[in-house]
Parts: sequence; structure tokens; C-alpha cells
Amino acid sequence: MELCDRTAHELLKLLRAGDIDPVDVAGSVFARIRSHERSIKAYLILLEEQAMARAAELNDADRSLPLYGIPVAIKDNMCTEGVQTSCASKILASYKPPFDATVVRKIREAGAIIVGKTNLDEFAMGSSTENSGFYPTHNPWDVERVPGGSSGGSAAAVAARECILATGSDTGGSIRQPASFCGVVGMKPTYGAVSRYGLVAFASSLDQIGPMTKDVADCALLLNVIAGHDPMDSTSVKREYPDYTKSLTGDAAGMKVGVIKELMGDGIDAGIKESVVTAISKIEELGAEIIEVELPMSRYALPTYYLIAPAEASSNLARYDGVQYGLRAQANDIIEMYCRTRREGFGDEVKRRIMLGTLP
Repeated sequence: MELCDRTAHELLKLLRAGDIDPVDVAGSVFARIRSHERSIKAYLILLEEQAMARAAELNDADRSLPLYGIPVAIKDNMCTEGVQTSCASKILASYKPPFDATVVRKIREAGAIIVGKTNLDEFAMGSSTENSGFYPTHNPWDVERVPGGSSGGSAAAVAARECILATGSDTGGSIRQPASFCGVVGMKPTYGAVSRYGLVAFASSLDQIGPMTKDVADCALLLNVIAGHDPMDSTSVKREYPDYTKSLTGDAAGMKVGVIKELMGDGIDAGIKESVVTAISKIEELGAEIIEVELPMSRYALPTYYLIAPAEASSNLARYDGVQYGLRAQANDIIEMYCRTRREGFGDEVKRRIMLGTLP
């Protein structure tokens, strides 16, 4: 087994024991990238030189750091100081933020190695990563299929072993759906549990950053690092945050798990339903009480999303006008410059959602 095939918690044991060092792990990940990335296209930008330098520095660092020597991929809608943050959009193709997102800062401080920035549907608007302004990402299990989206680059990178951990963002399924498509673990945390400072906004009342990992233990490990109150984010919840890894006991005794009646009926694929029923049975074997619950309003969830999300997107994306940063189209006057910048800089899906969000 190559080092890139191992989970973060397995690697941490080896790293802390001195059996391997961060350069070994980072080298294994970049070797994997060189052999597979051409067909998958999970990344928009790779940071091999910086990453290997960081790995060498970590040889003299505290090995007890929570992510000591672990290579992490960052979805390219999270700000990284001095490194492209394009949101897979031509309108931000040249943008290099002067600061790190809080999540990125926490990951660095935890001893991780940033591998690169992953592809996504432009401004996180899509569910296949075909709406990237640069190129689509392919599912590593079958490159003729999509990896899901909008965090398709992160999901594909984890599944292809082109990183050990990755971050994603979820507005309406953008972590959970690509994680499912690529066979990895993805979690959208409770709103306010993870700071969104430095996450380029799509729909601010729905956006949330979360982990994308090879297994549940790694998911808890990364969530430990990124969760917590942040005074830079007014929606961040100020409370005590637990050690999520301590919940991984395998014992579900005393828990009640609700199964939503409306989501197990018409419209669910037979194979998916079978897998869900199997998972429910396993949870019940572990001691949980399974309860059927009714959510009759769930049928309105998608249309409600398509009212809230485009309206907020239309407002958030108004800042991209060619004046302060990003693409600026050549024009004869300022109004023409606004129009040409947005026409040339935004892709079709982003334009659709902006127009939908401005409808009265």
C-alpha cells in the first residue's frame, strides 16, 4: 500500500512514531497526481514546490499537531493568501487574495500541507463540475462519468488518492452529493459551526464549509480542526465544540434515528433505496431506535432553494463589476464596462442564476 492510499489517522500514527516523515507523504501524493491527474482534472492549481518546502520544514515541527504532515486539498472558492482563488470563474482567474480563509489558516496551523486548489462548478453553482469556467472534472472510478458537484474536484481528489483530506463547501448538496458520487465521506456541518470567513459567497444563508475524507474517522479529525467560533464571521456560533473523534465508539445505543417517509417513496432509485435500507438495518443492529417521521413540506425544499439561493447569489455577485478586482473588460464607458465584464467573465449557469435571482 502506498502512503497516498492511507487515511490521515493511519498516517498520523506513522508520522508521530518517526517511521515516515512529511516529505515521504507529500512525495507519494504528488507522484499519484502526476500519474492520474491528466485524466481526472481534479485540480485548478497545484502547489508542489511550496508543498514540498512545507513538508521539509515540518520535520522540525511539533509532531503532536492535529494534522501534522497531512496533505490537504482546498476547494478553490476558499481564499488562500497569494494563491489563485478563482471560484472556477474567468472573472476571478487572476485574483490572488491577500489573506487566508479562517478554515485555511486553521488547517495550516494544525500542521497540514496544502497540495493545491480543486476544481468546482463556477461559484459553486452546479452539481456535476461541468460548469467550471476552465474544464470539467471526471469521476476517478469512471472518467466517462461526472464526479458530482459543486465540490467535484475535492471529491475526485480524495477518491483518486491525490490528497489525503480535502475541504468542500455545501449550499444545496455540494459536499454530500459529490461525496456520494465518488464514494468518499462528505459532511455539511451545522450552520455556524465552521467559519465562512474567506469563503467566496454564493448564498450566504445556506453556504457552509465541511470536510471531504476517505473515512468517518478522518472526517471527525478534520472537523475538529475547522470547527469553532470565529469573531470574523457574524454567523459563527459561540459555544463549546466537542472532540468529534470521541464519538466514534461504534455504539449507537440510546440514539433515535429518524427515517423520512417522504424521501423513501416515489422518485428514489431502487438501488439507492436498497443501500439506504441496508444502512438503516446496520444502525439498528448497533443499538439505535429507528423511527419513521413525516416531513410533508419536504416536497417544497427544492423550489424554496431556487428562490433563496439565486436571490442571494444575485446580490453577492453584484460585486464583480470590473472596478475593484478581477476581470475588467475594455469599453468606451463605465456602463459598457460593467456589462462586458460580466458578459465575458461569467459562465452560462452563473448568468442564469443571477437573472433568476433578480426576477420580481
